[in-house]
Amino acid sequence: MVGTFLLLASCNPDPKEDDTGDTDSGGDTDSGSDTDGLDPNTVPLAGECADPVHWGSFSVLSDDSFGYVAGSCDNGVVPVSVLTLVAQSGECTIWKRENPFCDPACGSDETCGLDGECVPYPLKQDLGTVTVAGLVQAVSMEPITPGYTYFDTTLPNPPWTVGGVIELKTGGGAYEPVTLHAVAPVTLVPAAETWTVTRGEILNVSWDAPSTAVRTGVQFVVKVDLHGITPASIECNFVDDGAGEIPVEVMDGLLDLGITGFPEGSMSRRTIDHTDIGAGGCMDFIATSTSLMHFDITGYTPCRRDEDCPDGQTCNEPLERCEDI
Repeated sequence: MVGTFLLLASCNPDPKEDDTGDTDSGGDTDSGSDTDGLDPNTVPLAGECADPVHWGSFSVLSDDSFGYVAGSCDNGVVPVSVLTLVAQSGECTIWKRENPFCDPACGSDETCGLDGECVPYPLKQDLGTVTVAGLVQAVSMEPITPGYTYFDTTLPNPPWTVGGVIELKTGGGAYEPVTLHAVAPVTLVPAAETWTVTRGEILNVSWDAPSTAVRTGVQFVVKVDLHGITPASIECNFVDDGAGEIPVEVMDGLLDLGITGFPEGSMSRRTIDHTDIGAGGCMDFIATSTSLMHFDITGYTPCRRDEDCPDGQTCNEPLERCEDI
């Protein structure tokens, strides 16, 4: 869910931010492979995996600074990445991450399940050589060990031709080879980088709608509880027509769950495909143009020190928020 959006793809949908750095994964620098036989208007796009079976994900991403490919796949689901639906209205939902507790504590190769029982910790799997065709340069990735992660940070930004079909193929390994598709999106241009949130008011958001249809949708994500024990976030999936709104009951519901740290989120224009893998798992492939967002919340001041706070308040540094003295 929320997590398909924000940065390096992993097989867990929980936000997932990672730093690609300048490492070269050994990606091929030849021109992109031929996908001319595939029609962007009809190529299958099955959407994203559901959380309970979301074993893996690969992304071709263009953000404010970089273009890259990244991904990995597990042999199961980390329990805390299965989010709980808190509320839904219109095109927006609130998802909450659970914080399971196991007594006695789990072993080093285990994790605590949502039912309070220890389960084996999912392990990343070798998918053989993973190739991506249809970009401005071909990509061929071998797994980086330990951990069997894949990435190529040598791509230009954006790494595609708008409206072109992108095709990902795995080479086998732990699972049978799979082929997944995406359609390259138009670069997303939000109307603003910072949005003001006020209790009791609809949050209207907007962006430059594409001049030609490329089968894209726009996901808008809001996170306001950056240091909470069970943080929640809003995820809205809008039609790519240039405007959307977050209903009052959804925004107020998120604020009621707690506010800590510096509120943030993202807006992403994307296409998604998925396929079944292994015994009950799912892997998806996303092409996304993403911009990071910041949010000002009326009556709330984030901080790192007392000097950041208005008169009469002090900074709660662990929670990065100003509170009354």
